[in-house]
Amino acid sequence: MFSNFLDNQQFYTECTEHFFVVQIFLKMLRAYYNHVRSFENTLVTKFFGLHCVKLAGANQKKVRFVIMGNLFCSDHFIHRRFDLKGSSLGRTTDKPQTEIDEYTILKDLDLNFIFRLQKHWYQEFQR
Repeated sequence: MFSNFLDNQQFYTECTEHFFVVQIFLKMLRAYYNHVRSFENTLVTKFFGLHCVKLAGANQKKVRFVIMGNLFCSDHFIHRRFDLKGSSLGRTTDKPQTEIDEYTILKDLDLNFIFRLQKHWYQEFQR
């Protein structure tokens, strides 16, 4: 299960993670920490916490989640939000077009824009 949430100011984001993803985070922690300390203005996402809570009740399922900074926090209005995974299987929103608003999380196959790039940028992406 994956979920992604922003706080009211859109400065922080939270997402749940599978156990194996948490293990990857922990393995790269030292190198990540050194990079962020060395390059203050890095565009690498800043992680503020990796947490695990055990739910109450009969299930007692563990939920792991990470709190990270939102690189795209700005004063500009966001009119479309996408959760892109690079897959096509089940990757459309289940809302009718008339109900999609700025809070709807769209998926890979909902991205129907044509992107125009300057020639040198296009060539860089082709490498």
